[in-house]
Amino acid sequence: MSTQDQFVAVEPKSNRWPITILHKNQKTFLKEVVDKSLTSLSARYPMDTVVYRILTQTTSRELARIESDPWHCDPKDDRSFWEAMAAAIANKIEATKLLKSVIERYVREICSYFSVGHYECIAKGVHHTFVYLLKPHCLRFGTKRWTFPHKRLQDKFHLMGQTDTIRALAQIGTIVLVPTHVSNWDSVVIGLAMKQLGLPPLTWGAGLNLFNHKGFRYIFNKLGTYKVDRRKKTIPYLQVQKDYASLILEWGCHTLFYPGGTRSRLGAIESDLKLGLLGTPFEAQERNFQNKGANAKKVFIFPIVLNYHCVLEACQLIRESVQIKEIEPSMRPQNDCCTNLLFSKNILFKGSEIFVNIGAPLDVMGNRVDIKGDSYDDQGQAIDLYQQFLDLPIKTAFRKRSDDYVKLVRHKIVATYYSMNTVLSSHLVAFVAYELAQKSQKFAIDLTHIVIQYGDFMVAFGHTYQALQRLYTEKKIDFTPILRNDQLDAIAKDGLAKLGIYHGQRPLVATKEGNLLIQDLLTLFYYHNRLTGYGLQAVFS
Repeated sequence: MSTQDQFVAVEPKSNRWPITILHKNQKTFLKEVVDKSLTSLSARYPMDTVVYRILTQTTSRELARIESDPWHCDPKDDRSFWEAMAAAIANKIEATKLLKSVIERYVREICSYFSVGHYECIAKGVHHTFVYLLKPHCLRFGTKRWTFPHKRLQDKFHLMGQTDTIRALAQIGTIVLVPTHVSNWDSVVIGLAMKQLGLPPLTWGAGLNLFNHKGFRYIFNKLGTYKVDRRKKTIPYLQVQKDYASLILEWGCHTLFYPGGTRSRLGAIESDLKLGLLGTPFEAQERNFQNKGANAKKVFIFPIVLNYHCVLEACQLIRESVQIKEIEPSMRPQNDCCTNLLFSKNILFKGSEIFVNIGAPLDVMGNRVDIKGDSYDDQGQAIDLYQQFLDLPIKTAFRKRSDDYVKLVRHKIVATYYSMNTVLSSHLVAFVAYELAQKSQKFAIDLTHIVIQYGDFMVAFGHTYQALQRLYTEKKIDFTPILRNDQLDAIAKDGLAKLGIYHGQRPLVATKEGNLLIQDLLTLFYYHNRLTGYGLQAVFS
């Protein structure tokens, strides 16, 4: 279900937002993170000899990182701290004291800040940016220019699915958003979507590489965005990251994270989700029950599928993923002046759409959740989640209590991704065009300027659409409004007009003769991949 409503805030007073409360008590929160990480590591490694070995390994890796891969956003005292740590380890300073010092440093590096005024200013800026980006005709003179901004945005920014449920559960528990990940814009899009739904601000982990840019560093530093440094794989750092994310949920902050770990390089729906990330809500729920019993707040997991007619990084991402021995000049992303002018023209004068489809919520054990927050099993029987936790086997050194349930949650999230994936006209056009190109006898991924006869295209387009209709009827995929109209010519025309609309060189264009010309096969492949995993290739066999 799609919504065009303007939602009121579920909590209008900013001083009562969970993220505001956390940052007002940040010293207490950060101390909890330090204590939790120290306790966890001390329990796992009780012997000083093992702790010294971990500290030595951590120090060695950090000094190697400083030497080989320094970043502008790294702490100024990075080298001096780790050189001093190496000397302290050599002098056999108390192991626990040194470990605590490392943990405290990592916590300071990771931690975020939040400013209500900063958030409101950025939110307004993002809103207006998307209004003009998605619907630029409002720049022109005429009646539409003077419509309310939220109405202009809602015409092109589509919030679909469980909108009422997410608002209801955000008021009685803590929500964890687990969207698909295709673009660096995804966090901004999700933030805007939650703002449109009237939800309080989210917190999420952003790659530290984004903080290398002064502008991004200024923006993210005050939005409650904690930092994730993917260069660091040391045991203490990974423990601190995990505990930081878990405690944010325990404090009731609504959170966003990408279970796929990174952007989908191929453009396809993710199916390989990270178990470590999905275990964080489970741990937070377990500690909530331990601390507050049956009345503890629940953690609700919402799968979300994002879809764009154009992903700005598509050309770069697909070329990172597909290995070609020697890329021809025509296959490389174009960065010349003409291309940049075309890109700027497209941004200013061509509109697009974004689809945010919110799936049905799950609890941390994979049970279905209704709008009241009650859990149900696959047979529709009510589940007492607190009792379900009490019935779990005792944790052992060899098996985590969460293992089976995290795998179940992963399976259900992936299933939701596929069923909530919204078929865009542009993705359908890309899928059919690429599959037809593949049937060429001399097909190769580095080919350019492939011509497809329009009549052949429309025949294959019709067969593919019929296969998708069957999936849609069985609720195995979702449709945008134009896909529901059953007008093939209109769907094909819309898809061709919007496919890769902001790219300097469009992957697929119409020729003067009325046929279709593939100008960038790799980028077309990227958009085609959004509809893989549904067995549609059988239409072309």
